[in-house]
This record gives sequence, structure tokens and C-alpha cells, in this order.
Amino acid sequence: MMTAIVVLFAAWLGWRHFHRPASTSLVVFTPRKRWALTLAQPMVDATGMTGFFDPDTTHFTDEAKSTLRAQLLHQIGFRSNATDAEVSAHLNSTLERQWFRVDLHSLNASDAPRAAMAFACVRSAFFVRCAMLMGWIDTECGWRIMLLNAQRAQDCFNDWEDFGRAFMQGRAQWVAAFRADSLGKAFNEANLSQLLMPGSGAWAGVAWQGLPAFSPVAQ
Repeated sequence: MMTAIVVLFAAWLGWRHFHRPASTSLVVFTPRKRWALTLAQPMVDATGMTGFFDPDTTHFTDEAKSTLRAQLLHQIGFRSNATDAEVSAHLNSTLERQWFRVDLHSLNASDAPRAAMAFACVRSAFFVRCAMLMGWIDTECGWRIMLLNAQRAQDCFNDWEDFGRAFMQGRAQWVAAFRADSLGKAFNEANLSQLLMPGSGAWAGVAWQGLPAFSPVAQ
């Protein structure tokens, strides 16, 4: 009985910290930053995470950190028993120079390159924002990487539908080769249609090509 109570309490804590009430803050990210974050929408939906697009969310709670930590470290191939100081030192010394290799450095010969790129763009946007909320990387460094990742996506794909279909294929080929995506979930035509739905879809209301996502002189 006591074991069951402990399990239920732990599950409630996880739910509580992934499903907080929506923010009523009037503060918003600049268009470029919001665009860069929007790439991660499939993973935000998969985790049910709230606060991802809210500037007032500056850190994860201890419970959320504990829930996400192992999966985030696995994504970058870092040992799960590392201290936060070790993770931070590693990321701050290497990530800005090697961010473009994440999820692309060990592809199979049969992997479709564009599909792999879309998958990497989604996961990179999600990882970097989470790394910032974990306190692992410097905020300015994190935004530079996310804006570069956004520019990469704009340069490689024609529009949100093109990007979404490539991501669909990219995730399918990733998991088919028994590679882990523990923070994601299956992404299909229905999911893509929901994101592209005029008036309500998270991607539908965001122009694909506007001002360049990455600009040294813009916010």
C-alpha cells in the first residue's frame, strides 16, 4: 500500500511540474526568438511542457530537473552520473562550436539527409532551451545557438509543411534504427495537420520566411 502511495505521489509531482497553469505574463520573446523556439513544438507537445515559450520561465523546478536530466544527457552522449558543474563546463566549452553535429554525427548510410536535418533541428531547439532552464549553459550562448539552428532550418526547408514532413520521416528513421528519443513521441499526418491548421495550429500563424532568423544586430 505504501509503495503504491509513493508511486502515485511521484507521478503527481511529475504531472504538476510539466502542466503548470498557463502564464498570464504580458512579456513575450522577440519574433526571432519565438520563431527559433517554435521549431521545437513537436517535442513540447510530446512532453506536455508548459512555460517553454514564456520569458518568465527562467529555470526548471528541482522535480522537473530530476525528471528530464537523464534523457537530456543521453541526447548529447554525456554520462548520467556527471555533476551539473561538469555538464555546464562541458557544454559551455564545446556546444557553441559543435552544436550542428548534435544528432547528425553518427547517421546510418540509409538515413535520408534532409529528414535527419529536420529531426536534428527540432531536437536541438528543444535541448538548448531545456539546457538553459537546467542552468547548464549561458543564456546568451543558448540564444546564439538557437538562432543559428533556426537559420539552418530556414535555409534547408521551403516552409513549415516541408519541414514537418521531413521531421516525420526523420523521427521514423531514427527510432527504426533503435535510437532513443525518450522525450519525443510518434509524429504522424494528424500531428502535422494539427500544427498547420489555419487559425489554431502552432505553426500555421508563423511565417516561414521573413527576416533572417540569425542576425548579429537584431534581437
